[in-house]
Amino acid sequence: MADLKVNQSLPATSFTKKAQEDVYASLPFEDKQDFEDANRGFLAPIEAKVIKNEAGKVVWDIEKLGFLDQPAPDTVNPSLWRNSQLHAITGLFKVVEGVYQIRGQSIVTTFFIEGKEGVIVVDTLAGVESMQAAMELYYQYRPKKPVTAIIISQSHGDHFAGTEAALQYAKNPEIPIIAPQHFTKEALSENVLLGTIMARRAGFQFGKSLPVNATGTVSVGIGPVTNSGKFSFALPTVDIVNETQTMEIDGMTFEFLLTPHTEAPAEMHFYIRDYKALFVSENANKSMHQIYTVRGAKTRDALLWANALDKTIDLFEAEAVDALLMIHAWPVWGKENAIAHLKMQRDLYKYMHDQTVRLANHGYTMDEIAETIKLPDALDKYWGNRGYYGTLKHNVKGIYNFYLGYYSAHPSDLDPLPQVEAAEKYVQYMGGASNILQQAKADYEKGEYRWVAQVVKHVVMADPTHTEAKNLLANAFEQLGYQAESANWRNMYLVGAAELRNGVNKDNSPTDLSGIITYMPISDFLTLLAVKLNGPKAEGKKFTMNVTIIDADLSFAMYLENSVLVNKLNKLEAHPDVSLVTDRVTFFALMLGRLSLDQAKATGKIEVTGDATPINAFIALLDEFDPFPAIVTPE
Repeated sequence: MADLKVNQSLPATSFTKKAQEDVYASLPFEDKQDFEDANRGFLAPIEAKVIKNEAGKVVWDIEKLGFLDQPAPDTVNPSLWRNSQLHAITGLFKVVEGVYQIRGQSIVTTFFIEGKEGVIVVDTLAGVESMQAAMELYYQYRPKKPVTAIIISQSHGDHFAGTEAALQYAKNPEIPIIAPQHFTKEALSENVLLGTIMARRAGFQFGKSLPVNATGTVSVGIGPVTNSGKFSFALPTVDIVNETQTMEIDGMTFEFLLTPHTEAPAEMHFYIRDYKALFVSENANKSMHQIYTVRGAKTRDALLWANALDKTIDLFEAEAVDALLMIHAWPVWGKENAIAHLKMQRDLYKYMHDQTVRLANHGYTMDEIAETIKLPDALDKYWGNRGYYGTLKHNVKGIYNFYLGYYSAHPSDLDPLPQVEAAEKYVQYMGGASNILQQAKADYEKGEYRWVAQVVKHVVMADPTHTEAKNLLANAFEQLGYQAESANWRNMYLVGAAELRNGVNKDNSPTDLSGIITYMPISDFLTLLAVKLNGPKAEGKKFTMNVTIIDADLSFAMYLENSVLVNKLNKLEAHPDVSLVTDRVTFFALMLGRLSLDQAKATGKIEVTGDATPINAFIALLDEFDPFPAIVTPE
């Protein structure tokens, strides 16, 4: 096995090449319908292929995907390569008369629905800079009429982060911003408690630190490579609260269907009667989506997801449907094709759900089900169901965990040793690191990369300075990444390999969420503070503080006792240790350590009554989370 230099990737092995050949033999690559659909209606290419923010930093670069014009290399699963090529078909597209889509300006797409007086924007991409470029492209080829409404179809950030840019073209400041019920709560609370570790895991999932090339990241499975940029938010002015609801927007008739707790906790579909177009947000894609999101999030309800698609079919099957619109894919044209695709997606999630539960009732464990379950050919060979984002294995584990939790029911799994301590014992029991590596190298030469990764992990966890073990583990990860059909799996394997070889890449700073923190409900922020409290440090300490947030017309009491922070809204303690009167932004900045108490006082935006000493003592008990905790090594 060749030695590896820093930042150098190995070529595909003979086993990986054979795996790629098997993919060609197992799937209908002769079917070119997706390529026809992805090119249909093309009007103009993306002009802002490289986008920079105000500081001059590149936040989007679609030009990096030029290498996808070639045939699939041995280092990329041919099915994933095909999917990445499709997502690299970018530009402004006419779907039907009055409905336009822009693809390739962000990880997600955006739609423009032309109304009587202006244009209705549907989902505003994953950043302000990207949405600004999309607006400019649309107006270059379509009438420069104002934005008359914005529809945000669900509560994930890539659907609303660019809203600030769309509002710059608004007819007036009071245009309707329409969103599903509970959108604001879900959008603002998403990632709050676990934002730091989720962002770190997302770096693995999306391959943010990887080069964009045939040995690095090639896509994210439901779109091109990820983008960064300014994150904005605007409060909706209209909530869709009924399961089905009809509304006229700029002279166009929209029929909405709420689909909560599906791909996003707040989500909706709609039918545009005037254009005979059916929009299903992110609940139908040209890929298997994630029931369990590997970046870390609450497991989705697969049964509700399948049922939401079934309701959509029932509700609109009798209507004329000229086009099916999906926010992470190219459209599907014609009613027969649209309904057929929805049924295939519905049955995909229903099959995973039903068969996982069936096998669980037979006593199979989560891991056994993931290794056993197979899709029937009709679902498996359909390109639109392939696992480019979610995978069958991690989705069925998510479904099992959704109902039964992580515990296998075997008593030895009740209280296992944590990974470092267990690794030390494994290495000892297996005859030491040298003995393990000797056998693992032999298995690597046999192409048994899954096992090599599983066993050599113990050597690295027991001794993170063992360079030979880290290189062997990295090599195994790399081949697994090359073979993966899922962009998520590929990216995670390859980021893992890179970190084993070169250490953690800290150049990719976390997304700036300042544009959304301003709107965060104070109750959610107080919950975050309770999570940030270092319990052991707080032992034996007691503290009571009254807080009045003047611009939110809200008062609350904060109690520290028994190493727990309890917050009571709309209540003030009769005899607090200290009282604060301030505004939301100052309070948030003070508690997050971005502003000292003296600095806050100097602004004149904070009034302190009582002894201020306990405030600094309390803030000192709040943890700062490292945005780059170790994952593939123990430190």
